[in-house]
Amino acid sequence: MSRDEFHLTLPSRSEHLGTARSFAAAVARHYAVTGEAVEDLKIAISEACVDALVAGEPISVTAEGNGSDVAFSIAAPETEDAPGRAALDELGAPARIELIRTLFPDAALSEDEGGRRSIRFSLPTP
Repeated sequence: MSRDEFHLTLPSRSEHLGTARSFAAAVARHYAVTGEAVEDLKIAISEACVDALVAGEPISVTAEGNGSDVAFSIAAPETEDAPGRAALDELGAPARIELIRTLFPDAALSEDEGGRRSIRFSLPTP
């Protein structure tokens, strides 16, 4: 089965959070996700974008769907002077990441070798 990919890049400004939520909701509806799942998705996207906003770099929202699920990834480059971002360690993640994990248990927080931090989670499609 082929995967569809959708991508949105936004400036690191809070007034663009609504655009990120609308984008994610439109992608979810493309895969026939409705109701409460879309509302949970919008909350998770907002929380993930706030985590990315602190870095002060453009926010990247990517969605990949394959018919059985749709996975979202939200990323921004990590910066050493981003005081609102919790360090990635074994002791836990910030409260906003825990909220996303409550809504989407497969949520994962990662950082690549270049310091780009991302939050990834998925939801099943009907």
